Amino acid sequence: MERRAAGSWPGGGGGWQRGTNVNVTSLESRWWCTSVIGTIVDPPRYSMDVVDGRDANDATTTSSSRCRRRHDGAGLFRAMTSSRVAPHVRGNARRSFRGMMEWAAHVNIPAVMLPPVPISSHDLDDDDDDDDDDGDSGDVFPPTATVGADTPDAAADAAVEYARLVHEMSTSSICNSITRVQLWIRVPLTISNVNAYLRLLSRCEYSPCIGCIIHVTENDAHDRVDMPDIVRSLHLLVGGGHVRAICWDASVFLRNRGGYPTLSRTHQAIFGLVYGRLGRTLRTLIEGCDPTPSSSSTTHGGNDDNARPIHHLQYLRHLRARPSLSRRLDSEESILETPYLDNLQSPLQPLGDHLEYQTYETFERDPVKYERYGRAIYLALMDGMRMGRYPFLGSTGESSATSIHVADSYMDGMHDDDDDDDNDDNEDECDDNDIDGKGGVVIDVHRVTILVVGAGRGPLVREAVSAVARASASLARPGRRGRGGGNRRRRALRANIVAIEKNPSAVLYLRGLKCIDPSWNGGRDYDPCADDGADGGGGGGSDIAVPGTSVVTVVGCDMREASSDPLLGRMKRDETRRADIVVSELLGSFGDNELSPECLDGVQRCGVLKENCVSIPQSYTAFIAPVSSARLHSEAKTQSCLPLNANEGPASPPVGMQRAMETPYVVRTHAASQTHDERPCWTYSHPHASSVGPSPSDDVDPTYPAVYDSGSARAADNIDNDRHAYISFQHDPTYGAANGCGYGPLDEDVSSILSSNQTEMSSSGDTTVTIHGFLGSFHSVLYDSPPSKSRGNDNATKTGAKDENRSSAISIAPNSFSVGMFSWFPLFFPLKQPLGVPPGATVNCNIWRRSDESRVWYEWCAEVVDNRNRGTRESCVLAASSIHNPGGRSYYVKKSHRSIFLLSLSNIKFFPLKQPLGVLPGATVNYSIWRRSDESRVWYEWCTDALAAVSFTIPAGDQTTLRRSD
Repeated sequence: MERRAAGSWPGGGGGWQRGTNVNVTSLESRWWCTSVIGTIVDPPRYSMDVVDGRDANDATTTSSSRCRRRHDGAGLFRAMTSSRVAPHVRGNARRSFRGMMEWAAHVNIPAVMLPPVPISSHDLDDDDDDDDDDGDSGDVFPPTATVGADTPDAAADAAVEYARLVHEMSTSSICNSITRVQLWIRVPLTISNVNAYLRLLSRCEYSPCIGCIIHVTENDAHDRVDMPDIVRSLHLLVGGGHVRAICWDASVFLRNRGGYPTLSRTHQAIFGLVYGRLGRTLRTLIEGCDPTPSSSSTTHGGNDDNARPIHHLQYLRHLRARPSLSRRLDSEESILETPYLDNLQSPLQPLGDHLEYQTYETFERDPVKYERYGRAIYLALMDGMRMGRYPFLGSTGESSATSIHVADSYMDGMHDDDDDDDNDDNEDECDDNDIDGKGGVVIDVHRVTILVVGAGRGPLVREAVSAVARASASLARPGRRGRGGGNRRRRALRANIVAIEKNPSAVLYLRGLKCIDPSWNGGRDYDPCADDGADGGGGGGSDIAVPGTSVVTVVGCDMREASSDPLLGRMKRDETRRADIVVSELLGSFGDNELSPECLDGVQRCGVLKENCVSIPQSYTAFIAPVSSARLHSEAKTQSCLPLNANEGPASPPVGMQRAMETPYVVRTHAASQTHDERPCWTYSHPHASSVGPSPSDDVDPTYPAVYDSGSARAADNIDNDRHAYISFQHDPTYGAANGCGYGPLDEDVSSILSSNQTEMSSSGDTTVTIHGFLGSFHSVLYDSPPSKSRGNDNATKTGAKDENRSSAISIAPNSFSVGMFSWFPLFFPLKQPLGVPPGATVNCNIWRRSDESRVWYEWCAEVVDNRNRGTRESCVLAASSIHNPGGRSYYVKKSHRSIFLLSLSNIKFFPLKQPLGVLPGATVNYSIWRRSDESRVWYEWCTDALAAVSFTIPAGDQTTLRRSD
């Protein structure tokens, strides 16, 4: 057993084979820390040189090869796994191996490196398909010290025995005690070595104690670089391989003019690929004997052995600090995401729980989401004015014309591309006399009502206020015609914004903002005596006091019961004051998994929206894709041991394996590989188009809060939001490498590498990919402007090619990812048993969105179909999973059903007394009854007296309550 000093970036370690006296801790910094790992070494009698009958000092053997042969443990493992070795030799070798592992546990070494897995002839064929006739390997990393045998069967047997030994050790007390020593297996970046290692990991049940260390070694044929093969190998390893570290052999380093180590362009590209995927958690090691003398260390008079590893590590740290990697790994977004990497989280219960203050604060730090929302609101306002949707309030006189200049001050810091496309390019600058009102400018003011549902702490309200100011500033520019024609009349908006929020704490926060922010009160200080209604008041005085400003009204209620609020009830009764725009951020990781369809349909059913109301978002599409991730699969299994009810602590029963593996999880994927491009499942659009027809008959239950006095409300009645999708993922020879971990934009560098060799990859040898589940994501169109028509009488409508400047969207799907947005992570749908997908096979997925009166849940299953044998569908199925979460038995999202508000009390006929009460002749019986409630319950209390009082029968509803919501 050899101990090696190590240094790495956060979460990692790296070292030097002979670096016992090397002070690598001198490199420690913000992105660098040190640790110690161990490696299995070959005792002299098990050396590969001895086993192969070769002289270690043979001139044909390089110094790096001799060093590697002495230290990788291949000879010891060959003695333990080969069928040609005598039984007593095999037993001695296994005792030596166990002794080394016990010593590692004794001295608290966290991990021990093992040699590569034996490669069978079948695995070698995958690499040979791309080789030339001369037999030279096309890989940068040739198989190093593989422990094969004379026959293919013997090599396969050795690989199985290797897996058995590793699995036995991983389940022993050495790897499962407090010390938890991990086993790191060297894996060169070739398809053959990756296949052999992944097969071992499958045989070992993907034990978290077993990981791999990517081994980068020298190659004699530097001109034969197969970068697509390396990219695919890395993609497979990241997803299914438990990658722990990367080891750079000293022989791969070159020397620059100053004598310092450097890497070739090829190895620098590999460095960027590896650290671009795993740079935040990957450990780094340097090992091997450097055959090139270091002139720099000699020049400075230092000890060459002690100086060289420092220079190698310094160079790797220099590569890590390059802008291309630093932008990806060291950005604010990346730092915020680090604690969530591969950390499974249960999805939110938006209708059953209230978000915490910190959760709101985290979401509000997203710089992209709210900018896109603000742009969507701005575009909707400009289109609404262009189409004449907003009612005219009146016109300002000369004395108030300067108020437009006040509104224009809200434009500070906004982007120029937010200007409306309808502006003429030759518009003149605004005249000074027009600005101050001396030119007799008249402003036509139009009223717009914006409904913000699920307002939280107000970020969408702020975006709406800002969008109104920006739109008014654009509309007030010279060249726009007012109601009376001519260029001296301009237009502006006056907004009534109604913020609806069910969280009582968030409602208090919103009302506090209204008290201190003049922009929420029509540009004035808050007046508590003013009418705080959605009718233009709230700031007191005229409806058009300050054009371009907004009056915000905060309403605390469930958005689906909006009509129960007195203010919103007035909006419902007056069609002109209903909402022109409804804005929400109810989207989940899968688009609809936080019940956005049910919530927005409920708002529309309340009758507070106009017939032509615009919803932001307008639509959202759920996407799904297969994912390979042994880490996520292991984490999902670990959930089975957690308490079912965290509030009960140890007294709570465990979650159980069935519930754990039938629950979707929100996760920031990291050690994962999306193996196919994502495909759409279904799309929801809002609001539903207004229906035309008679009002309901008189026998409709009048207590039902839905309103049928408008076509918009009728359109949202009896909407079926259940869905089913059958999706087929065809074979992808690149294994979806450009998709990376399934979160983030497509990797353009990887795409260019793979596209350059697409034909060769399609015909070359392939490998079996393991699918551990599916990743759900979404793409949402917040707003898309309708094609504009020409204003002339005889002009034809403008042709309408898609204009990206007239739309706003957000997405976490890799093919349309919104760069810089971090409010949503993908939704992981695990499979109970991983599915192996052989070369050329197709993955078919069925997913359902189901619901009943009180719940919404998902069901899913998958199958692997062999396309090479055409026939009936059943005969081609190679593997199939069970249907997960049938009937929502393990996981569901709670929705507050209306029937719990409307429980009939007709069956409650008897209110008992604890003790019978005697009533004397002529005495009076006094009876008191209370109906009480809090946020979640409704109950009754009663008492009676006749000569003497009786105590409360059910105080504070401690025994009998009617649940208001979950």
